[in-house]
Amino acid sequence: MNLIFWMNTRRIGVIALLLVALLSCKKDDDTVATPQTITDRILEDSQFSLFRAAVAYAEVGDVLKGGNLTLFAPNDVAFQASGLATPAAIMAFSKDQVKAIVLYHVLYGSVSTSTIPTGLNSISTASNGVAYVNKTSVGTIYINNAQVIQADIAVANGYVHSIDRVLTPSAGNLLTTIQNNPNLTFLTAAIKRINTSNPNLLATLDTELSANSVTVFAPNDSAFQSAGYKDLSAINSVSLQTLTNTLLYHVVPGVTFSNQFQTGSISTLLSNNKLTVSSTANQITIKGNKNTTAATIKQADIAATNGVVHIIDQVLQP
Repeated sequence: MNLIFWMNTRRIGVIALLLVALLSCKKDDDTVATPQTITDRILEDSQFSLFRAAVAYAEVGDVLKGGNLTLFAPNDVAFQASGLATPAAIMAFSKDQVKAIVLYHVLYGSVSTSTIPTGLNSISTASNGVAYVNKTSVGTIYINNAQVIQADIAVANGYVHSIDRVLTPSAGNLLTTIQNNPNLTFLTAAIKRINTSNPNLLATLDTELSANSVTVFAPNDSAFQSAGYKDLSAINSVSLQTLTNTLLYHVVPGVTFSNQFQTGSISTLLSNNKLTVSSTANQITIKGNKNTTAATIKQADIAATNGVVHIIDQVLQP
């Protein structure tokens, strides 16, 4: 055999072996997965580009790398439905506001959907707020008014569940929520006035106990004015019993978000008096016994630590 040919052949063989070894090492390196945190998942998943912008603006990326967390992550469609279709729209809010919104979607602890009990469950969020997780009998999961549309995305430090709405953080109990709303000044005055005749209602609205949660249909100021209350002083001139019965008629036991309403009747805190609910894909209306037309929910799903408020455009008449 020609010596030069043999040496070249041997050289080629050595090079080939080296290439195989290098490729094998490369393949082994590629199969070593770096643990992916919640932050990593948000950075890499295209459905969360707007939530990613919110996390970056609020500077909470490091928080979402912490141990044992669960994130209910609004996808881009959820942000768009909330009027936050661009990063610029998100940054129109202050950093503190966006941080509160982001952390309201975070739970301490690793929660898969299989561990969520059926029914309505109140939970504490990383923003020190309260949210409500509802698991239906068929296993559909809601948090407040949002539905889980992709569940149990497992990451190194917990779970991500994609949802179809951006959640609005709870900001205190029901009384605080009502008092802080500039469109509910008549309702605030009415609640204050009946405290002497029915302190239980004020106590119900002012409690921090989720076990006593209620749903409030809150007539806005225009609704009170249309019902004959020309100004706040009119609240003091109406019969105290009439005002008490009217307010009790606007409160329903338990927590009901807009996605839970079904057409039918619901009981109120006013004994033996019910409201009539009509629920369609586009609208929810509430009718009192003596109302000629039904009230429309103008702003739904304002979460509080002890219930939820739906602002309506009529005073309901028992």
